[in-house]
Amino acid sequence: MTVYSDKTNQDDNTIRNQDTCVEDWMTEIWDWIDNHNIHGSSDSSVPREPEALRRLERLDLGYGKSTSYSYIDNKPVLQSESESTEPLPAAIGHLTNLKYLRLRGFNELPEQIAQLDNLETLVYMNCSFTEFPKVLCKLKNLKSLNIFSKSLKQFPDELGNLSSLTHFDMRGTQVQHLPDAIGNLSKLTSIELYANEDLKALPDSIGNLTNLEKLEVRASDLKTLPSSIGNLKQLKSLGLYQNGLQSLPESITNLKALKQLDVSEPMLLDVSETVSQFLSSVGGKVT
Repeated sequence: MTVYSDKTNQDDNTIRNQDTCVEDWMTEIWDWIDNHNIHGSSDSSVPREPEALRRLERLDLGYGKSTSYSYIDNKPVLQSESESTEPLPAAIGHLTNLKYLRLRGFNELPEQIAQLDNLETLVYMNCSFTEFPKVLCKLKNLKSLNIFSKSLKQFPDELGNLSSLTHFDMRGTQVQHLPDAIGNLSKLTSIELYANEDLKALPDSIGNLTNLEKLEVRASDLKTLPSSIGNLKQLKSLGLYQNGLQSLPESITNLKALKQLDVSEPMLLDVSETVSQFLSSVGGKVT
C-alpha cells in the first residue's frame, strides 16, 4: 500500500506542476495586457494563474492607451498618452474555453481567433473595419453576434458560414445591404437592427429563416419589405418603427404566429384591404 501511496503523491505533484507551468502563449498574452491600459469588470479580466487562464470563459479586450510618465519629487507626472495600436496577439487562439468575447477598437485580428471553437457570444464594438472580418465567420459554434460599429459598411458572403447563430444584433453601422448569405443561417431566431441609417433593404433570402421568431428593423432607410417575409411562419414579433415604409407586401398576411407588430411611424399610406384587416387583428402598435 505504501508504494501505491507514493505513486499517488507523485502523480498529484505532477498534476500540480502541470497546472503551474507557464507556456509561451501565456506570456504572450500577459505581455500584451501589460502594454495596454485595459479597462473592464473584474469578471472579464485576464487571470495571471496558468490554470485559470486555460479555463477562462469570459474576456473583454480593447486597445486601451499607451502612457508615459516622468517623476517630480518622487511623484509620477503624466507626460504623454496615446491610443495603443498593437494588434491582438495570436496567442488568443489558445483560449479554447472562451464562451464570451468582447472586442473594442481593433483594426487587425489574428487568424488564430478562429480557433475559439467554444465561443458562443461575440460583442464587436467600435472596431475600425469597414468590412466585417472574414476570420470571425469561421467561429462555427457562435450563437450570438452583437455589432456596434460606426465604421462598418458591409459583410462578406462568409457571414453565411455562422451556421450555429441564433441571435444577430447590429446597431449604428453604415451597412446598406445585408448579404444574401444571411439566408443560410437557418438557426436564427432573432434579428435586431437598430439605427443603421443607411440600411435600404432586406435580402429576399430572409424568407429562408423559417425559425425566426423576432425581427426588428428600426431607424433605417428601409423602403420596402421582400415578399418572402411571408415565409417566416414562426415570426411572433415584427418591429418596423421609424423607417421609410409606406406599404407592406400581401404576403405579410401569412404570418399567422404574429402577436406583436409595430409600424407606428411613419404612417403607412398604401396598404391593401386584405393587409389592413390582417393588421387590425394583430396586437401592438399599428397606424
